[in-house]
Amino acid sequence: MKTGDILLFKGEKGLSRLIAWGTNSKYSHVAVCVSPKMNLAIEAITRGGVRARDIRQIKEQEYDVYRIKEDYTYDHENAISYLVSKLNLKYDYWGVVFLGILKFLAKIGIPLKTSANKWQKTRDYFCSELCYEAFFKGGGLDIVPKNDKADVTSPGDIAKSVVIEAVKEK
Repeated sequence: MKTGDILLFKGEKGLSRLIAWGTNSKYSHVAVCVSPKMNLAIEAITRGGVRARDIRQIKEQEYDVYRIKEDYTYDHENAISYLVSKLNLKYDYWGVVFLGILKFLAKIGIPLKTSANKWQKTRDYFCSELCYEAFFKGGGLDIVPKNDKADVTSPGDIAKSVVIEAVKEK
């Protein structure tokens, strides 16, 4: 694993399965590796908000590893610094509810993907929003160039991005 690698999680239970279904993806969660030497990733989770996590404590079959393609450059240090600066911030429950509503409406044929998230707060994050902003605001790279808003970016959107590629899929 390398600094900046994106870990995309496949959830099989409850809310994870609903997120994956609603976003037409096998992925329901995302984290970013900030230190392969320390086996450390940063993520935003419902219980705990933005936190650091020991990658060794995650079963390998639960996630796939993606990496920014060599054709794309970004500021690694600033992206990681951005993630670290967000540690201990709250989870964005309203943002995730809003994302779910948008994705569900799109799934039934009513796309509202460009709608603004009225509840979005810059001090709260959900996982894919945090990942997007780390690379965009921190590193200067739009990892989901086909999505114009971070607040409607899902783990599935990140997985489908033309900017990243799978390094290790299970």
